[in-house]
Amino acid sequence: MSELVQVEVSLMGRTFTIATPSEERDTLLEAVRLLGEKVEAIQGQGRIVDADKIAIMAALNIAHDLLKTKVGDGLEMAAFQRKIRSMGEAADEALRSSKQALF
Repeated sequence: MSELVQVEVSLMGRTFTIATPSEERDTLLEAVRLLGEKVEAIQGQGRIVDADKIAIMAALNIAHDLLKTKVGDGLEMAAFQRKIRSMGEAADEALRSSKQALF
């Protein structure tokens, strides 16, 4: 079990203390940096001023970027997730069908 460390970060003028496994500290700080950049970009546009809305928009932008990320042979992450979900649903349906056929 990895040791948790307390990391103090600042976002949108607020300071947060977050516990994270010691080996993930740098990744957390990189995530904070990325979120900070997204927040600053949204604030720089000046159209949204409510802090909650800015945070939500920044989170949506990051999630969107993640889902556009290419994996494997150029397959977008979102498409990859849809394919995995579809395969899982097909497997569940096949199991349900085989159980019904047995009984």
